[in-house]
Amino acid sequence: MARPRGHKTPAQEPSGHSSGHTPPGRGIPARRTPDRVSPRRTPTEPPGLLLEIRDVTRTVSGLRILARTSLQIHAGTCTVLRGENGSGKTTLLRVLLGLDAPSTGTLRLVPGALERREISHVIQPPPTFENLTVAEHLLFVRASWGLPPGLEPALALLRAFDAERLARHFPDELSSGESQIFALCLGLARPARLLVLDEPEQRLDTGRRSALADLLRLRLDEGAAVVMATHAPDLLESVADEVIDLAAPE
Repeated sequence: MARPRGHKTPAQEPSGHSSGHTPPGRGIPARRTPDRVSPRRTPTEPPGLLLEIRDVTRTVSGLRILARTSLQIHAGTCTVLRGENGSGKTTLLRVLLGLDAPSTGTLRLVPGALERREISHVIQPPPTFENLTVAEHLLFVRASWGLPPGLEPALALLRAFDAERLARHFPDELSSGESQIFALCLGLARPARLLVLDEPEQRLDTGRRSALADLLRLRLDEGAAVVMATHAPDLLESVADEVIDLAAPE
Protein backbone atom coordinates (compact mmCIF):
# COMPACT_ATOMS: atom_id res chain seq x y z
CA MET A 1 0.00 0.00 0.00
CA ALA A 2 1.37 3.39 -0.96
CA ARG A 3 2.25 5.91 1.73
CA PRO A 4 0.09 9.06 1.64
CA ARG A 5 1.91 11.88 -0.07
CA GLY A 6 2.34 15.30 1.42
CA HIS A 7 1.63 18.48 -0.47
CA LYS A 8 4.05 19.62 -3.13
CA THR A 9 6.35 22.36 -1.93
CA PRO A 10 8.21 24.76 -4.24
CA ALA A 11 11.31 25.13 -2.09
CA GLN A 12 13.35 27.40 -4.33
CA GLU A 13 13.37 31.16 -4.64
CA PRO A 14 15.48 32.05 -7.69
CA SER A 15 14.51 35.71 -7.38
CA GLY A 16 14.46 35.85 -3.59
CA HIS A 17 10.63 36.18 -3.40
CA SER A 18 8.10 33.65 -2.16
CA SER A 19 6.46 31.47 -4.79
CA GLY A 20 3.21 31.19 -2.83
CA HIS A 21 3.91 28.66 -0.10
CA THR A 22 6.45 29.37 2.60
CA PRO A 23 8.24 26.26 3.90
CA PRO A 24 10.07 26.35 7.26
CA GLY A 25 13.05 28.66 7.23
CA ARG A 26 11.82 30.72 4.24
CA GLY A 27 12.58 34.42 4.39
CA ILE A 28 15.32 34.14 7.00
CA PRO A 29 18.50 35.82 5.74
CA ALA A 30 21.41 33.47 5.14
CA ARG A 31 24.02 33.45 7.89
CA ARG A 32 27.54 33.02 6.61
CA THR A 33 29.76 30.79 8.75
CA PRO A 34 33.23 29.46 7.93
CA ASP A 35 32.08 25.89 7.35
CA ARG A 36 28.47 26.70 6.43
CA VAL A 37 27.19 24.41 9.19
CA SER A 38 25.37 25.82 12.19
CA PRO A 39 25.48 23.41 15.16
CA ARG A 40 23.15 25.34 17.46
CA ARG A 41 19.84 23.90 18.64
CA THR A 42 16.95 26.37 18.51
CA PRO A 43 14.60 26.63 21.51
CA THR A 44 11.59 25.73 19.31
CA GLU A 45 12.99 22.63 17.57
CA PRO A 46 10.16 20.81 15.71
CA PRO A 47 9.71 17.19 16.87
CA GLY A 48 11.62 14.71 14.75
CA LEU A 49 13.71 17.33 12.96
CA LEU A 50 17.00 15.83 11.76
CA LEU A 51 18.43 18.35 9.32
CA GLU A 52 17.64 21.84 8.08
CA ILE A 53 18.79 23.71 5.00
CA ARG A 54 18.17 27.46 4.86
CA ASP A 55 18.53 29.62 1.76
CA VAL A 56 21.30 27.46 0.31
CA THR A 57 22.74 28.22 -3.13
CA ARG A 58 25.77 26.95 -5.01
CA THR A 59 27.81 28.77 -7.62
CA VAL A 60 30.78 27.32 -9.49
CA SER A 61 33.09 29.50 -11.63
CA GLY A 62 30.48 32.25 -11.64
CA LEU A 63 27.68 29.91 -12.77
CA ARG A 64 24.74 29.37 -10.42
CA ILE A 65 23.99 25.63 -10.35
CA LEU A 66 21.55 25.60 -7.40
CA ALA A 67 18.91 28.26 -6.86
CA ARG A 68 18.15 29.39 -3.32
CA THR A 69 16.55 26.45 -1.51
CA SER A 70 15.24 25.78 2.00
CA LEU A 71 13.94 22.53 3.43
CA GLN A 72 13.65 20.48 6.60
CA ILE A 73 14.11 16.73 6.96
CA HIS A 74 12.15 14.87 9.65
CA ALA A 75 12.48 11.34 10.98
CA GLY A 76 10.17 8.81 9.36
CA THR A 77 9.48 10.91 6.26
CA CYS A 78 10.50 10.72 2.61
CA THR A 79 11.32 13.94 0.77
CA VAL A 80 11.50 13.64 -3.00
CA LEU A 81 13.41 16.14 -5.14
CA ARG A 82 11.92 16.52 -8.60
CA GLY A 83 13.01 18.62 -11.57
CA GLU A 84 14.52 18.65 -15.02
CA ASN A 85 18.18 17.90 -15.63
CA GLY A 86 20.20 20.90 -14.55
CA SER A 87 17.77 21.93 -11.82
CA GLY A 88 20.29 21.14 -9.08
CA LYS A 89 18.94 17.89 -7.61
CA THR A 90 22.32 16.15 -7.39
CA THR A 91 23.99 19.39 -6.28
CA LEU A 92 21.52 19.74 -3.41
CA LEU A 93 22.12 16.14 -2.35
CA ARG A 94 25.88 16.68 -2.42
CA VAL A 95 25.52 19.81 -0.29
CA LEU A 96 23.31 17.91 2.12
CA LEU A 97 25.98 15.20 2.43
CA GLY A 98 28.79 17.70 2.94
CA LEU A 99 30.48 16.67 -0.30
CA ASP A 100 30.07 20.19 -1.72
CA ALA A 101 29.98 23.42 0.26
CA PRO A 102 27.09 25.84 -0.30
CA SER A 103 27.99 29.26 -1.66
CA THR A 104 25.42 30.92 0.61
CA GLY A 105 23.02 29.76 3.28
CA THR A 106 23.34 27.24 6.10
CA LEU A 107 23.11 23.49 6.58
CA ARG A 108 22.42 22.29 10.11
CA LEU A 109 22.36 18.77 11.52
CA VAL A 110 20.25 18.82 14.69
CA PRO A 111 22.49 17.96 17.68
CA GLY A 112 21.47 14.71 19.32
CA ALA A 113 19.23 13.78 16.40
CA LEU A 114 21.64 13.22 13.50
CA GLU A 115 25.38 12.82 13.01
CA ARG A 116 27.28 12.58 9.73
CA ARG A 117 28.12 8.93 10.32
CA GLU A 118 24.39 8.17 10.54
CA ILE A 119 23.81 9.17 6.91
CA SER A 120 23.98 6.49 4.23
CA HIS A 121 23.93 7.46 0.58
CA VAL A 122 23.84 6.08 -2.93
CA ILE A 123 24.63 8.97 -5.24
CA GLN A 124 27.66 7.64 -7.12
CA PRO A 125 29.26 4.24 -7.80
CA PRO A 126 30.59 2.87 -4.50
CA PRO A 127 34.24 1.91 -4.01
CA THR A 128 34.74 -1.83 -4.22
CA PHE A 129 37.41 -4.50 -3.66
CA GLU A 130 38.20 -6.51 -6.76
CA ASN A 131 38.85 -9.71 -4.78
CA LEU A 132 35.62 -9.66 -2.75
CA THR A 133 32.32 -11.04 -4.01
CA VAL A 134 29.04 -9.15 -3.76
CA ALA A 135 28.07 -11.12 -0.64
CA GLU A 136 31.49 -10.52 0.95
CA HIS A 137 31.10 -6.77 0.37
CA LEU A 138 27.76 -6.81 2.15
CA LEU A 139 29.22 -8.84 5.02
CA PHE A 140 32.12 -6.37 5.26
CA VAL A 141 29.72 -3.42 5.50
CA ARG A 142 27.66 -5.13 8.20
CA ALA A 143 30.77 -6.06 10.20
CA SER A 144 32.08 -2.49 9.90
CA TRP A 145 28.94 -1.24 11.65
CA GLY A 146 28.97 -3.88 14.36
CA LEU A 147 25.94 -5.76 13.09
CA PRO A 148 25.52 -9.46 13.97
CA PRO A 149 27.47 -11.86 11.75
CA GLY A 150 25.74 -14.16 9.32
CA LEU A 151 25.11 -14.37 5.61
CA GLU A 152 21.31 -14.41 5.66
CA PRO A 153 20.72 -10.64 6.09
CA ALA A 154 22.99 -9.95 3.11
CA LEU A 155 21.24 -12.56 1.00
CA ALA A 156 17.85 -11.20 2.08
CA LEU A 157 18.70 -7.81 0.58
CA LEU A 158 19.69 -9.39 -2.71
CA ARG A 159 16.64 -11.65 -2.59
CA ALA A 160 14.37 -8.61 -2.22
CA PHE A 161 15.57 -7.52 -5.68
CA ASP A 162 15.32 -11.08 -7.05
CA ALA A 163 19.11 -11.01 -7.35
CA GLU A 164 20.40 -13.59 -4.88
CA ARG A 165 22.31 -15.19 -7.76
CA LEU A 166 24.70 -12.20 -7.66
CA ALA A 167 26.04 -13.18 -4.25
CA ARG A 168 29.03 -15.09 -5.64
CA HIS A 169 29.82 -12.65 -8.43
CA PHE A 170 32.60 -10.06 -8.34
CA PRO A 171 31.79 -6.38 -8.95
CA ASP A 172 33.49 -6.29 -12.36
CA GLU A 173 31.30 -9.16 -13.54
CA LEU A 174 28.05 -7.23 -13.04
CA SER A 175 25.96 -5.55 -15.72
CA SER A 176 24.95 -1.91 -15.26
CA GLY A 177 21.57 -2.91 -13.84
CA GLU A 178 23.15 -5.46 -11.51
CA SER A 179 25.69 -2.84 -10.40
CA GLN A 180 22.81 -0.56 -9.44
CA ILE A 181 21.24 -3.31 -7.34
CA PHE A 182 24.63 -3.93 -5.72
CA ALA A 183 25.05 -0.23 -4.90
CA LEU A 184 21.56 -0.03 -3.39
CA CYS A 185 22.18 -3.13 -1.27
CA LEU A 186 25.43 -1.64 0.03
CA GLY A 187 23.60 1.55 1.01
CA LEU A 188 20.84 -0.40 2.73
CA ALA A 189 23.14 -2.93 4.45
CA ARG A 190 24.21 -0.49 7.17
CA PRO A 191 22.18 1.27 9.88
CA ALA A 192 21.28 4.88 9.10
CA ARG A 193 18.96 7.58 10.35
CA LEU A 194 19.00 9.24 6.94
CA LEU A 195 19.18 7.66 3.47
CA VAL A 196 20.17 9.91 0.56
CA LEU A 197 19.54 8.49 -2.92
CA ASP A 198 20.14 10.00 -6.35
CA GLU A 199 17.82 8.49 -8.97
CA PRO A 200 17.92 5.04 -7.39
CA GLU A 201 15.51 3.75 -10.04
CA GLN A 202 18.20 3.89 -12.72
CA ARG A 203 18.35 0.68 -14.77
CA LEU A 204 15.74 -1.04 -12.56
CA ASP A 205 12.68 -2.66 -14.09
CA THR A 206 9.16 -2.19 -12.67
CA GLY A 207 9.42 -5.16 -10.30
CA ARG A 208 12.71 -4.05 -8.81
CA ARG A 209 11.49 -0.46 -8.42
CA SER A 210 8.59 -1.91 -6.45
CA ALA A 211 11.05 -3.91 -4.34
CA LEU A 212 13.04 -0.75 -3.66
CA ALA A 213 9.86 1.03 -2.57
CA ASP A 214 9.09 -1.80 -0.15
CA LEU A 215 12.57 -1.59 1.38
CA LEU A 216 12.34 2.19 1.73
CA ARG A 217 8.90 2.00 3.34
CA LEU A 218 10.32 -0.47 5.86
CA ARG A 219 13.11 1.99 6.76
CA LEU A 220 10.59 4.83 7.01
CA ASP A 221 8.36 2.79 9.31
CA GLU A 222 11.41 2.15 11.50
CA GLY A 223 11.88 5.93 11.85
CA ALA A 224 14.62 6.65 9.30
CA ALA A 225 14.29 9.56 6.88
CA VAL A 226 14.81 9.39 3.12
CA VAL A 227 15.81 12.18 0.74
CA MET A 228 15.68 11.10 -2.87
CA ALA A 229 15.93 12.59 -6.34
CA THR A 230 13.84 10.61 -8.79
CA HIS A 231 12.17 10.75 -12.19
CA ALA A 232 10.06 7.63 -11.51
CA PRO A 233 6.37 8.44 -10.87
CA ASP A 234 5.68 4.98 -9.41
CA LEU A 235 8.48 5.29 -6.86
CA LEU A 236 7.38 8.80 -5.93
CA GLU A 237 3.78 7.66 -5.52
CA SER A 238 4.84 4.78 -3.29
CA VAL A 239 7.05 6.52 -0.76
CA ALA A 240 6.93 10.33 -0.99
CA ASP A 241 5.59 12.34 1.95
CA GLU A 242 6.77 15.66 0.49
CA VAL A 243 7.74 16.62 -3.04
CA ILE A 244 10.15 19.50 -3.68
CA ASP A 245 10.04 20.85 -7.23
CA LEU A 246 13.39 22.34 -8.22
CA ALA A 247 13.68 24.79 -11.08
CA ALA A 248 16.80 25.44 -13.11
CA PRO A 249 18.70 28.37 -11.55
CA GLU A 250 18.56 31.66 -13.44
